[in-house]
Amino acid sequence: MADEMGRQLPRGVAVSRRHGAPPWGVSAGDPPSLHVVVQGSFFLAQDGARVLGLEPGDVVLLGAGPRGAAPREHSLRCVAPSSGAASAPAELLSATYAAAPDGALAALAPVVHLPGGEVRRAQGLSAVVSLLRAALAEPSAGQERLARSLLEPLLAYTLHCHGRAGDGRAAGAFDRRVARALQLIQEKLAARWTIEALARAAGLSRAAFARRFLAEVGVPPLRYVAELRMQRAAELLAEGDRSLASVAAEVGYDSEFAFSRAFKRHTGEAPGAFRRRSRSQGAPFRLPPVRAAA
Repeated sequence: MADEMGRQLPRGVAVSRRHGAPPWGVSAGDPPSLHVVVQGSFFLAQDGARVLGLEPGDVVLLGAGPRGAAPREHSLRCVAPSSGAASAPAELLSATYAAAPDGALAALAPVVHLPGGEVRRAQGLSAVVSLLRAALAEPSAGQERLARSLLEPLLAYTLHCHGRAGDGRAAGAFDRRVARALQLIQEKLAARWTIEALARAAGLSRAAFARRFLAEVGVPPLRYVAELRMQRAAELLAEGDRSLASVAAEVGYDSEFAFSRAFKRHTGEAPGAFRRRSRSQGAPFRLPPVRAAA
């Protein structure tokens, strides 16, 4: 912890608690922000593309990176149950920090994700999250001051926990390599990605890349690719009139049959049925977040 507290941590600027029945969302562009999922299922979107599912207990730090890095527009949205059952309220704690391009966040990737299990095992981070939630549960001037006083410790413990997950390597180097793979996947979604190809692009061995990708993103590499492809396919089906063959080709499938089978396996319904339901309901498509197996 001494290393994290001794580094140039950005100053905490604001903190908030948002809660209510889904769907709803928050934008998270510049400056850096840190979010704690207390209740409900969320997904993180980057530049409009869904990139990560978030579950209760997860912590995600957004907007880090070196000076001159291309800005990314992030948003977090809570999702209603796919079964159509009544939605329980979702709750999200959000902290905003002053921009500090040369400080402790400069070496990190734009997205730093800590799964809930990892957070619970980190006693310091778990304790600060509990204190922050208690302070925000009772709105008052005194409680708000208390909540704001916890922002720097919250960030310091998050960085400490993230650094420990780096498997003995510098957290910044780890993040940049995984971030490169994420960027390539998003830019070339239809490519025939393999773990070996992504590992080469990231400059890691196959085993090291697979382990580090899972630790950082929360799902295995090829599962992430499949999730992103299905999300893009759902967008095209719900919002346009393109043929199934055209949609299949854009998301990396050689045949309409292979795409239809994969889409049904992922969503529980065929692409045509999904398109008709999305339009008849007049509501945005929603796909359940994919999580790594326990």
